[in-house]
Amino acid sequence: MAGIELPTKIRFMSADEYNIVKGVMGDTLPFRRRILMTDACGVDGRAFTIPTSLLTSILSVPSQGFFGGVSLGYLASFVNLAYLINVGSAKYDEMATTHKALLVHETMHVWQGKNSTFALSYVFNSVINQCMSGQGAYSYSLGQDWSSYGVEQQAKIVEDWYAAGSSSSHAAFTYIENSVRKGKV
Repeated sequence: MAGIELPTKIRFMSADEYNIVKGVMGDTLPFRRRILMTDACGVDGRAFTIPTSLLTSILSVPSQGFFGGVSLGYLASFVNLAYLINVGSAKYDEMATTHKALLVHETMHVWQGKNSTFALSYVFNSVINQCMSGQGAYSYSLGQDWSSYGVEQQAKIVEDWYAAGSSSSHAAFTYIENSVRKGKV
């Protein structure tokens, strides 16, 4: 598949990166040391974010069998230890400068995992919506109830609000103020 990069570098989210996303999401994020950045990327160089509990599920399948691995992953989703934001080698060192909007978008998936009952729930929602709608998974119209949006739509709304200047007069600010900063998925 084109554009897939396996990780060769990993680090904690930097203080500068964390300050950017904390300015958007307030105190509803996990501690900075629970958010890891890698230079991996998905198909066609796309960034993606996963909870480490997903890795626990996948890696335990060979030793535990499929259902044992799923069971372990289910339990691990209650105690997810960290999140991996995979952005690709070209963006890895520039998230706090050149790629701030992408940083906000991908950190929204961390936010979704932290503020959901199951850390993995946003992963399934994202995969299902992208498979069914492709790029349409990111399309939205403002004015709906926050919880009616898919996880990619929520992340895109916040990304677009941030990229437009983070104004409290922006139409999307009501979602930031009443849902995101209150940890309401």
